[in-house]
Amino acid sequence: MKIIRIIYRVTTLKLLSVSAVLMMAYHGRGNDSGIPNQKQKDYRQKWMQNVTKVIGMRLKIVGEIPQNEQSALWVSNHITWLDIPVIGSAGAAFLSKAEVRKWPVIGWLGNKGGTVFIQRGGKNASQKASQEIAEKINAGDNILVFPEGTTGPGNNVSSFYARVFAPALEHKLRVQPIAIQYFNHKGEYQSNLAWSNESFMTNLIRVLGEPNIEVVLTFLPLIDASQYTQRKHIAELAEKQIRHVVTQKNENNN
Repeated sequence: MKIIRIIYRVTTLKLLSVSAVLMMAYHGRGNDSGIPNQKQKDYRQKWMQNVTKVIGMRLKIVGEIPQNEQSALWVSNHITWLDIPVIGSAGAAFLSKAEVRKWPVIGWLGNKGGTVFIQRGGKNASQKASQEIAEKINAGDNILVFPEGTTGPGNNVSSFYARVFAPALEHKLRVQPIAIQYFNHKGEYQSNLAWSNESFMTNLIRVLGEPNIEVVLTFLPLIDASQYTQRKHIAELAEKQIRHVVTQKNENNN
């Protein structure tokens, strides 16, 4: 049964990828700044929702998802690659390393979907990235980043890197903290989903073999970066809000 489940999900995900290429092409291109049009953003979100359903996820939203006029820099704790389609299904684009733009299919879809590609170590790379993030957020899109800089087991939150919040401080953006949690049928953390110290393919096969995955996304109060003078203070507040949600669940289980 597990093998059949994996084969079915792999096949369906491939079909979804083909449909994404066709639909993004059909809905045209964004503007000259690489900002997707509304139809592309709507389809990007719908596609992510379909991906989560195929993988067998049941998603619960706690709190309120900001409306278009409240676009923001979304920040979340990071557990696994699943975080991307889960949070993307709520309406966000992403950051990615520059070389991904050249990947077949994935790079093209990311570009069409509003992904911000970062050239690490390049001249003025951080300033260019900050400007592009601000342009896309001010145009009504949300950009997701993971301030921990790595994945974790899901039962705690590592310290946030303050530099991630530079675009918010420099361009007076809103920051949307989000806590993501994965549970099993007993309401316990589903720690086997975490991705670390193994290949992507190994983790992918294990995840696709899971019968069901319960996911909770908690949208915490928006942070107005214009009210702060140091990015570390924004990072500390977002980290504190997310950690409170994650560790509170731990205490309830003990």
